[in-house]
Amino acid sequence: MQFKYFSVWVGSIYLLLGILGFIPLLVSEPPLNAPDMNISSAFGQLFALFPVNSLLNVFHAVLGIIGIYAFTGEAEAKSYTRWCAAICGVMSILGMLPFARTFFGLLPLYSNNIWLHGVTAIVGSVLLSRRLKIAAGGGAESLGSYRESRRGTQERKPSDLDKAG
Repeated sequence: MQFKYFSVWVGSIYLLLGILGFIPLLVSEPPLNAPDMNISSAFGQLFALFPVNSLLNVFHAVLGIIGIYAFTGEAEAKSYTRWCAAICGVMSILGMLPFARTFFGLLPLYSNNIWLHGVTAIVGSVLLSRRLKIAAGGGAESLGSYRESRRGTQERKPSDLDKAG
């Protein structure tokens, strides 16, 4: 169920960011020290925080639509979480590298987009790692079977306690 919540929340946020990035009133001019972009349509700063252009807006909107769709099933939501964590993690790392921060002039991945994509990747990875740990043997089912196996060896009856003390 955690994957479904992740997919619908992250999907809604990214869909909203993708749509809002196309509203000129919300996108300010890019700063003077902004790198040159090959795709300069709708290029600017969304809410004066996030560098955007039309291609990144479309990417965010598609990521959001897929996330909302993934809410329909647990397997879809888990797959979305996995792919979203991987893609956003790569985008965050690329944004930190000086030579790749614009992804060849196509996507503005620098500035506040680094932490936006990074937080998405970290949250998705944490959810996946918690579920993997449970599936690998740390879950309630295996704990119950462990307790059952240990009960026969360590359980003492009241009469045993009287003899011991």
